[in-house]
Amino acid sequence: MQLSTKGFTLIELIVVIAIIGILATIGTSSYSNVLKSSRDTKRKADLKEIQKILFSYYVENGRYPQAGACAYGSNCYVYSTSGGSWIPALAPNYTEALPVDPKNNAADPWATATENYSYSYGNVSTDGATYDLTTRLENTNDKDRCGVKDYKFYCDNRAWCTAFGGGYNNQLYELSPLDADGLCPL
Repeated sequence: MQLSTKGFTLIELIVVIAIIGILATIGTSSYSNVLKSSRDTKRKADLKEIQKILFSYYVENGRYPQAGACAYGSNCYVYSTSGGSWIPALAPNYTEALPVDPKNNAADPWATATENYSYSYGNVSTDGATYDLTTRLENTNDKDRCGVKDYKFYCDNRAWCTAFGGGYNNQLYELSPLDADGLCPL
C-alpha cells in the first residue's frame, strides 16, 4: 500500500501562516503610516485656510484678532477643542465654522510626553501684527515639523523644539504671518 503524498505537512502550514502573519503586520504598519500622513496633510491645509481667514480679518481691522478673552501681548491661546468657533472673532463673522484637528483630543499640542492633538491660536503681539498658529503632526518623518524647521517662539529667534534647545515637542507645525522675505515682521 502506498501512502498518499497529497496535502501539506504541518511544517509547510506553519511556514505559510508565519509568512501571512508577517505580511499582515507590514500591511497594517504601512496603513497606519498612510493614515498619519493623511491627517497631517489635512492639518497643514486647515492651518493654511485659517491663516487666510485671519488675513481677511487683518485687512479689514488692521490687526489680527485677540485669542478669545486673551489680551494683546499676552502668551495666551485658544484651542480647536472648543469647537468650530474656537477663534471667536472669526466664526461666524468671517467663516461659518473653523476647521478642527482630525483627532482634536486635547489642548496643548506643545507637550513633549503626550499625544495631544488640536489647533492652537494665540500669542498675538501687542500691536496685533503677529500670532502663533500651531498644531502637532503625527508623522515623525514629516519635513515640515519643528524638529527639522526650527520654528521660533514668539517669532523672535527663541527655539520652540527640543531638537534645537527649546522645551516643546519636535512634532509641532507652525504658521505665523511672514513678511515678503518669509521672515517674521518686526
